[in-house]
Amino acid sequence: MTQRLARIELLMTSLTLVAAAAALALGVMRPLGIGLGGGAALLDFALIRRIGAAALARRIPLQRVVSMALVKSIVLLAAPAAALLLPGSVVDGVSFAVGVTTLPVAVVLDACLPVAVRDGV
Repeated sequence: MTQRLARIELLMTSLTLVAAAAALALGVMRPLGIGLGGGAALLDFALIRRIGAAALARRIPLQRVVSMALVKSIVLLAAPAAALLLPGSVVDGVSFAVGVTTLPVAVVLDACLPVAVRDGV
């Protein structure tokens, strides 16, 4: 399972970079907005992984899990708010949305890829 989560993170990073490069080459969207949106989605995914791992671990105090969930919620609200504060010539809503969309696209791509089998397991 950990390998699949790492593969999703790699897919998200790759999709963000490809989308930003295509936007830069074609000039149809703001590449910085795509990068910020993809970075926000990647940060959100990484925090979800940590919260899940902490919630499933045995000797982790509940306060730590709750504080991690609170930080995740604040980050989830702060990233789009920060993007909205930037001028429209740097980041627009569509480019930010394209960057954020790399998360569900990476999950769907990962679901379509075969799962690696180790040592005949």
